[in-house]
Amino acid sequence: MSIKEFYNGCDIFITGGTGFMGKVLIEKLLRSCPGIKNIYVLMRHRKDKCITDRVKDMLALPLFDKIRTENPGVAEKKIIPILGDMAEIRLGISDDDYDMLVRNVSIVFHVAATVRFDEPIRDAIIKNVRGTREVVRLSEQMKNLIVFLHVSTTYCNCTRVYVEEKVYESPISWQDAITIAENVDPKLSEICTKKLLGSFPNTYTFTKLLAEQIISEKSDRSNHNNNMPMVIFRPSIVISSIAEPVVGWIDNVNGPIGLMVATGKGVTLVTLAYKDSTPDFMPVDLSIKGMILAAYHRGIHNSPSDKPLTVYNSSSVKKSITNNKLMQFAVKYFRLHPFDEILWKPRLYSTSSKRLFKILVIIQQVLPAILIDFLLEATGKPQKTKLVKLQQKIFSAMMALSFFTLQTWTFKNTNFLNLLTEIPDSEKDDFDFNFDNVNVEDIFINVLTGTQKYLFNTNTMKTKQAKNRLEKLIWLERILITLFFVFITWCLYLIIPFRF
Repeated sequence: MSIKEFYNGCDIFITGGTGFMGKVLIEKLLRSCPGIKNIYVLMRHRKDKCITDRVKDMLALPLFDKIRTENPGVAEKKIIPILGDMAEIRLGISDDDYDMLVRNVSIVFHVAATVRFDEPIRDAIIKNVRGTREVVRLSEQMKNLIVFLHVSTTYCNCTRVYVEEKVYESPISWQDAITIAENVDPKLSEICTKKLLGSFPNTYTFTKLLAEQIISEKSDRSNHNNNMPMVIFRPSIVISSIAEPVVGWIDNVNGPIGLMVATGKGVTLVTLAYKDSTPDFMPVDLSIKGMILAAYHRGIHNSPSDKPLTVYNSSSVKKSITNNKLMQFAVKYFRLHPFDEILWKPRLYSTSSKRLFKILVIIQQVLPAILIDFLLEATGKPQKTKLVKLQQKIFSAMMALSFFTLQTWTFKNTNFLNLLTEIPDSEKDDFDFNFDNVNVEDIFINVLTGTQKYLFNTNTMKTKQAKNRLEKLIWLERILITLFFVFITWCLYLIIPFRF
C-alpha cells in the first residue's frame, strides 16, 4: 500500500495544530495526501478570536500559499476546528464533538505541548502529562483507530548523553505526577519543583519524559484489552523549512535561533556555551515527512509479530555544527544582510565560564543598556520596551539554555533513517527526507533568511540603508575602543611616575 493510499478516506485528529510543527503537518498532509477526508484540529478561543477566525488567519499565512494556489478551497473545506483545551478533563471538548471524533477518526497526531522551559511545574504536568492522558483516553475509544503518533523530543532524556530509540524509565510515575498537580497547592508545588525535577534542567523535558510513559503503557501488548497502535516521534531542535512548502518558513525564535537573531540585532554580544559542543538540528519539513512516514509504517505493520511500539529519534547527527561555527556563521550572515534596525554591530564572544559570562554581560550589555535607556528618557524618546528589561530576559533565557549549550548529546537514529526504505519509488518526490547531500551552511542561510522575511518583515528595499547604518556602527565602535585605550593610557600616565 502506498502512503497516499494509506491516508485516503481517513479522518485525522491533530492536537497542537496551531503550533509551528502542527501547521506544517497540516499543510503537508493536505498537499501530499489529497485523499484525506477531514482534519479535525483541537483549538481554543484566543482573546478576540474564535476558532473559526483562527483557522482563517492560519490559512492566510505564506505557509499555505502553495496549496491555496494549487487546490483553492481544499484547506477551508477539510480543516475542521474542534473547540477544546489541553488543560481540561476530556480536553474540554463538548459531548457531541467527542462522540463524533470517536466515531470518525482513524489517525491521531498528538503534537500539542507547552514548550516553555520556565512553565510552572503544575501547569507543565497538567498540559503535557495529563493532557496526553486525555488524548489517549479519547483515542482508545475510537472505533476505527489505525495509529496514534505522539510527538515527544529527543531532549526528554537529556540526563543521558547517549539516547537510543527506546523509552527510558522516569524518576516518578506519570500517575503520581498528575496526582501532585491536581491536589497540591500551586505555591507548594513550586517549592517542590527542584525535588521533583532532580537532574532535569526544566519542566518541559521532565514532563515530556513522563508523557512517554503513558504511551509506552498503552502500547504494551501484555494489556490485551487496552493495547493501542502507537508511535513515539522525537524531533531534536526543529528549525525552519529547507524546501517545503516555502524555503525558510518559521514562526518562532525559540532556542538557538533566538540567540542568532539577538546577535544580528546587536543586543547580544556574549554567549554561554562550549565552543565545540554540537547542538542537533532538524529542518521542520524533513521532520514532518518523517512523522507522516512513521504513522504510515505503524499503520500497515500492526500484526502480533510486529513491535508493539516504535520510537523514532528525528536527529540529524552528523549534519549539525559546533556552537562556535554556528554563532560565527550568524555574525557573518548578519553583517552581509543586516536587519533594518540594529542596536550594535553583530559580534559574539563565547565562554563556558558562568562567572566570566556574567561579568561580560554586565560590562558589554547591561551597562550600555542602562545608559541608552537613560539617554532616550532624557531626550524625551523613551522606548516601549526598556533595553534593561530586554537584557534581563536574554540573560534568563541564556541561563536556561546553558544546560544544552554546555553539553553534547548523541541520538541514535537508526529507526528514523530506516523509514527512508519504506518510501515507494513513485512517492519519493513527496516524502523523501534524506539529508545526506544537504549543505549545513545552506540550511542556516534558509533559517536566517526565513527569520528576517517571515518574522521581522525585513524590507529588502532598505538593504543599502541598513548596510550604511551598520558601517556607521562599525566606525563608532572603533572610535569608542580608541578613546577607551587613550583613557587607560592617560590614567596610567597620571598614576605611574615616568623616569628618564
